[in-house]
Amino acid sequence: MENAGIPSATICTDRFIPTAEGMAKMWGAADYPTIFTEHPIENLDRDALRSRAEELAPLVVQVLVGDSQ
Repeated sequence: MENAGIPSATICTDRFIPTAEGMAKMWGAADYPTIFTEHPIENLDRDALRSRAEELAPLVVQVLVGDSQ
């Protein structure tokens, strides 16, 4: 998406930090911003998952608009 000029955000659980960093480096984007959340998420009910998403939303916006604050 980024190569097509469409901003995107990657969200992973923290268990996949090494994998995400390795993939970014492999694709020549070692500094690509990835948002991490606590693992696991599959056991979260709808309300807990919504709460987690609401916590991450500001970070997603920062990545999409390029705000480094």
